[in-house]
Amino acid sequence: MRAKRRGVLLLALLVAGACLPAQAAGRWIAESQTPTLRQQGLRYESDRLSPDRDTPLAGEAITRVEWRYGFAGWRPRELRVRLCGGGRCIDAANAQGQSMAFAGLPVATAFRFEFLLDGPPAARAPLEGRALSLMVNFR
Repeated sequence: MRAKRRGVLLLALLVAGACLPAQAAGRWIAESQTPTLRQQGLRYESDRLSPDRDTPLAGEAITRVEWRYGFAGWRPRELRVRLCGGGRCIDAANAQGQSMAFAGLPVATAFRFEFLLDGPPAARAPLEGRALSLMVNFR
């Protein structure tokens, strides 16, 4: 009798679960160019990174962001990089990384990178930017 009750309960849970709407998971990707840094002490920003109009944004919230950016040549140790979105900024000093710090923000949140070469304002040999990409995962 107990086994029969368990079987009925399990069947009821399966049917109820099948009737619930599935949570769609997705990802949007934005690509741009890392800015060329020509002077110490100035903050440079990337273009605004947001989903394009064709991206279905049926999800509820961001779960994780991943990024990659690059520069031609060597990377000075004075370089400071932050990724900002939704009123939050995180350290993105590694040219490739991921974070869950933006989890819970709306799927269509726009982001930008901030780049700074520490030191007093001074001209320097340009640090030429290369490709920059941001992948935003959502549920």
